[in-house]
Amino acid sequence: METRKIQKVGGGTYTVSIPAQWAKDHNIEAADTAYLYTHRDGSLVVRWNENEHSDLATTQIILSDTDSRVAKRMLRAAYTAGFTQITLRAQDELTSEQRRAITTCTRQLTGVEISEETDCNITVQYLLDADDVSIRQSLLQLQSITLSMHEAAMEFAVGESDESEYIINRDEEADRILQLITRHFNRSLLELAELDQLGVTRPQLFEYYVTARQLERIADHAVKIVRCVQRTDHAISEELLPEMSSISADTHQVIEDAAEAVINSTSTDVVHSTLNRCERVIQEARKVDQTLADRAPREAYVLTRVLDSLIRTAKYSENIAELRLRTSLRV
Repeated sequence: METRKIQKVGGGTYTVSIPAQWAKDHNIEAADTAYLYTHRDGSLVVRWNENEHSDLATTQIILSDTDSRVAKRMLRAAYTAGFTQITLRAQDELTSEQRRAITTCTRQLTGVEISEETDCNITVQYLLDADDVSIRQSLLQLQSITLSMHEAAMEFAVGESDESEYIINRDEEADRILQLITRHFNRSLLELAELDQLGVTRPQLFEYYVTARQLERIADHAVKIVRCVQRTDHAISEELLPEMSSISADTHQVIEDAAEAVINSTSTDVVHSTLNRCERVIQEARKVDQTLADRAPREAYVLTRVLDSLIRTAKYSENIAELRLRTSLRV
């Protein structure tokens, strides 16, 4: 790192010199144009040789494999990488399976539509401006979906509800929101204006991104609970309902409190309380798990899988709360 003195020239212009060797290495000469980016966090970024078009403006993907799953994966990858226009091109012609996969995947992503389609290629266009996207609101929505899925999954597990498809459908919503947040996080790594358009700082966006990933994993475990009960056609027995309901309620609370800690920057006292509750959930779940040896194999299997998901959910919530604890030290 080098330091420079700020100088004032004329009526009010401030100037600063740049290292001579650095200028020489980058072929910078007098009268060349510099591009200045001011940011919400107070930083000033200076760049030379700015591209006329964004590196993320467009990408073309050649589908050498006719497997429709490849087309779907590549479209998702390009979307979350942050590209605005994505063209998927076949070496010969796109198969009907490839077209169907691309169309279905496009419907599952936020803010995109198919803008052009020929025999050989399909172009998908992202339509939203970063100014119109609220990462914080998206995270709040993901938190709400995750809490709803957890609650519904445990009601299904104890036989209080038969709405299993509702949970699976909501998992697609959770995936969609995570992909949107991931997209803008990845764009912020290359596009200097992205953070200001989103109205967040770089640390905030990173915290929201990490929290979203943890919440999406919690949503996945709600689906795992439902699928486990569906496969075995065996709900949790009435004998264990009080203990399981208590653990489930505490797990629901730690999900909510952990996410709130990041979204609303709650105090460290609240965060420590949340972490203590996470530890209690894990301890109580393991205590119940140790009593399952004498139970019928099918019931023991279901309970083991449900308890494992509750433990993992508490650990993901713990990760979110610890994230808030770390960020609080920067204040």
